[in-house]
Amino acid sequence: MVQRTQVWRGRSALVGGGDQSDLLKSAAIGPDLFSASGGLVWHVRAFRNRSHWRDFRSAIEAWLRTWQHGRNKLLLLGPSAGWCLPTAFLGSFREIRAVDFDPLAPYLFSMLHGSYLRQQKTGISWCRANIVHDLDRLLRESPRYAVLFGNVLGQHRLHCATIASAEADIAALSSRLRGWPWASFHDRLSCAWEPSRDTPPPISSSTRLPSNLLAGKYEVASEWTDHLTECLLPADTACLYLPWYIEPNRLHVVEAAWCAE
Repeated sequence: MVQRTQVWRGRSALVGGGDQSDLLKSAAIGPDLFSASGGLVWHVRAFRNRSHWRDFRSAIEAWLRTWQHGRNKLLLLGPSAGWCLPTAFLGSFREIRAVDFDPLAPYLFSMLHGSYLRQQKTGISWCRANIVHDLDRLLRESPRYAVLFGNVLGQHRLHCATIASAEADIAALSSRLRGWPWASFHDRLSCAWEPSRDTPPPISSSTRLPSNLLAGKYEVASEWTDHLTECLLPADTACLYLPWYIEPNRLHVVEAAWCAE
């Protein structure tokens, strides 16, 4: 029997028997420099594994070039330091409004992307907010912006009191974003992975794939992580599924898709 677990960047709790562990309850109280979904620990991990992410970053860059948003301003939600974001894509906008609760994000983002953005005269401003709970306000303050969730929604559960509330929040996003061109790439599944195995290929689908079907296509382990993002996108959305080795021995399956206004 396949066992589904809930895991975020090194923290886990079983989905099924109980509501959530004390660990997740305490982690959900508030993010800080040592949050499992951002902060110092995450940045050290990203820096250490950046060479393993080269193919994934290239695939995200190619996918973003297909996004037909028709805007010159970007509302960038949860980018962290932009470890997975292509600099040339960011520089294609006249103005970026970035939103992240991680206090280190603006400084490390500038180290990674700032020089090119200054050359392109791309303006960038930052604010700290909860990108899900504060989304309606952020959208009102950002008319005529394209919206990009930057590999963040798969960690939303870590900042919620219950699994049910996290799933409800994610499922409601597409209706709240109506009227804005938006895109997201986010964790769908993850599991332990033997480095000697062949890298699984990307999967293009004309519709959103259910988690069980996606797990089968990637032949993931008997125990895998569901990041609770299955219901983010409308069922008829064309999706790209990409393998991402967050560590050499851990595979994430990332879903990437964009929606018109």
